[in-house]
Amino acid sequence: MSIPSDAMRIGRLPRLLAAAAVALFATPVAHAADAFDMEWRELARDVWIGVRPVSYRSPVMTNTTVVIGEQGVFVFDAAGFALQGERLVSKVAELTDKPITHIAISHWHGDHSMGVSRVLESFPAAEVISHEFTARYIASPNMDSVPPRDTKAENEYRARVEKALATGVRSDGTPVTPTMRAFYADLLADFDFVNEEVARRQVTRPTRTMTDRLVIDLGGRSVELRHIAPGNTKGDMFLWLPEERILATGDIVVRPTPYGFFSYPRSWAAVLRELKAFDARYIVPGHGEVMTDTAYVDLLAETMDFVADQVEEQAKSGKSLDETRAAVDWSPVEERFTGGDSMLALLFNIWFKTPIVEAQYNLSTGKDNESLEAPAR
Repeated sequence: MSIPSDAMRIGRLPRLLAAAAVALFATPVAHAADAFDMEWRELARDVWIGVRPVSYRSPVMTNTTVVIGEQGVFVFDAAGFALQGERLVSKVAELTDKPITHIAISHWHGDHSMGVSRVLESFPAAEVISHEFTARYIASPNMDSVPPRDTKAENEYRARVEKALATGVRSDGTPVTPTMRAFYADLLADFDFVNEEVARRQVTRPTRTMTDRLVIDLGGRSVELRHIAPGNTKGDMFLWLPEERILATGDIVVRPTPYGFFSYPRSWAAVLRELKAFDARYIVPGHGEVMTDTAYVDLLAETMDFVADQVEEQAKSGKSLDETRAAVDWSPVEERFTGGDSMLALLFNIWFKTPIVEAQYNLSTGKDNESLEAPAR
């Protein structure tokens, strides 16, 4: 099975990373409560992190950071789904009687923002903050509304999953491994529930923007929002808590498999190296487990430079995109992400290898990866 071809379009990326993430494959969770379950932990006094137990379970769902001050509550990457937003409101109510006053959106991908509307129903006075490019992209024709539910495509995909389970063979001819079989069974059990939640998403436009740095006083503690340069998107914004030395990166860092769609590899590598200078005690990625060192950040930076070097060389020699993809030798880095695991290798190909080569090829041939015109490609 594979991602529908039109899902690769930039205008469809929110659907790819949220709604159509049901078309991706992941190692099954050891039966979390449901597909939207999160695990919460307190990293420092009144700083709480909500993490998806398995980051690549479908649908992909952002990690969330909650910071409680004397006057209000700040939330970074609140929700990509309505249910996630509703559960966040309930979680904050367990932690404090203070209101949510600020909601920060790390970048425009829908799995980081399309549940914010449910938080605003409870806290309508909360500011919604993003980088200025993110705000412009969300308001652009690429993302100014949520696509209607495509029940025909849903039913066709369900039928393919059922056939794979029945025959033991995926539509591309490869075998259904035991981990895939368990995942497919969970996917079918959650299928209608997940698609109903996908249909409840809403676009929320930021009410406040930043460019390079914004400091917010919550009363008794401050939080910083920063932007360095294009990386995963042109408008990547990250959270820095200087006293606690906690860094929440959005999708500048995603583990175990980064997302490469329409991004900026060379600039991204430089951003990652600048993040190291913060000397964070904890690094909270956009998806995946919290880190206490920078080994994975180093690997990401090395890989971005590796991609930029190889693709630029092929593009400058006149190779086509397909020829460039075939020419890139991934052996120096791939197993360092996948550990030889066939499931992670599949995800690494879908989420990173295929899109990152196209992203760099676009840049090397003078194309814009994130046009604000209606809809790109």
